[in-house]
Amino acid sequence: MDQANKILSIGKSINFLHHVCKNNEPIKGRSEDKEEEVTDRYRDTEMLLDQDLDGSFQQVIDAVYQDTSKRLLHVLHQNFSFLEHLKAMRRYLLLGQGDFIQHLLDLLESELAKPANSLYLHNLTGVLETAIRATNAQFDDADILHRLDVRLLQISPGDTGWDVFSLDYHVDGPISTVFTPQCKLLYLRVFNFLWRAKRMDYVLNQVWRGQMANAKALKPIPELSPVLHQCHILAAQMIHFVQQMQYYINFEVMECSWDELCKKVTAAEDLDHIIAAHEVFLDTIIRRALLDQQSRPLLTQLRAIFDLIIQFQGTQETFFKSSLEELTLRASYEKQIAAKSEQGEWGLSQQEEEDERRRKVKFMREVIPTNRAQLKVLAKSYQDMVQKFLVSLTEHADDNLRLLAVRLDFNEVYKAKEPKLRSPMAFKKTKKVF
Repeated sequence: MDQANKILSIGKSINFLHHVCKNNEPIKGRSEDKEEEVTDRYRDTEMLLDQDLDGSFQQVIDAVYQDTSKRLLHVLHQNFSFLEHLKAMRRYLLLGQGDFIQHLLDLLESELAKPANSLYLHNLTGVLETAIRATNAQFDDADILHRLDVRLLQISPGDTGWDVFSLDYHVDGPISTVFTPQCKLLYLRVFNFLWRAKRMDYVLNQVWRGQMANAKALKPIPELSPVLHQCHILAAQMIHFVQQMQYYINFEVMECSWDELCKKVTAAEDLDHIIAAHEVFLDTIIRRALLDQQSRPLLTQLRAIFDLIIQFQGTQETFFKSSLEELTLRASYEKQIAAKSEQGEWGLSQQEEEDERRRKVKFMREVIPTNRAQLKVLAKSYQDMVQKFLVSLTEHADDNLRLLAVRLDFNEVYKAKEPKLRSPMAFKKTKKVF
């Protein structure tokens, strides 16, 4: 750092301490014995115009810069708990507190399924407090938990609670110099993306549980086996996709960027270094999480894939509901036969048997083919969207995103279908111009 920048930094640090931190204590170290003689030499402002032939003036600047920066960072960390607030942003706004986020999803599932205009902020705040008390979040500092809050985004027609819900973290005082309103908006964008991805993981867990619970129950209806097979295959494809996206987001984006930020904050010499490191951290996440302008088409495709996952959940639930109703009717029919037999009667009447036969035929000819067709169309739409998403990834300038495409298509199923994925130029590294 050149001399002028250091002088500017000294002035900014002293002003920040006095006017923002309200700390007017003298900065220790500026009048040490070994520097006292050379410091006194420059108390006369006329001496500042002399040439600094022996570098003594630079030594004074370096010493004052180190002392003021050290004092400022000490006040920021000790008096205003900057690192604790930074870690809290990571845990809550970037979904780092796994048990808390999972429990919050469980509690909010029914509430967020409602239309967005029917949500009440005080109800959601109560759910948030319940999630805090039931998880390890309760052991956080009271000041941190007091700053954590619920925020509802602007409502658009057709929105549900999932589309407008967000967590917020209130900042004030000196730490707001790092967590500026612009940074808060970036945190909000990242939270919405991570929350949507986490919801997909949660939805597919429910889909899998539904399949496991109903697979055995529906065995008495062998005609359902092809449809159940379709559901299992499509769910497996979606689970693989979401798990790979979760791994990429959580480890290659979040953890790597967070580790780099911690190293820079620990090694920071002044507040400007911390601000710069934090901005780089957010910019890296925005870029690698497909939230920048260049990746907008990719984000649109990814959201379309997520919408298909939600649609698949609804389709499977409808299929299971109709299948379980059919199973109940067949069981009821068998119970009627058994009851009549116990009474010494000869089963059911011919009309009742004919009605049962017609109902079964209707189920076989209408319900099963309809569900199979819906799942087939859904599977085709999903595969087409994933294929398009993979092509866009291979054309991206970021190496990490191109490698993500390889993991998503690890067995080369989509590569066999799409010529663009087989092209030697597909994964060719983009030439960088410096």
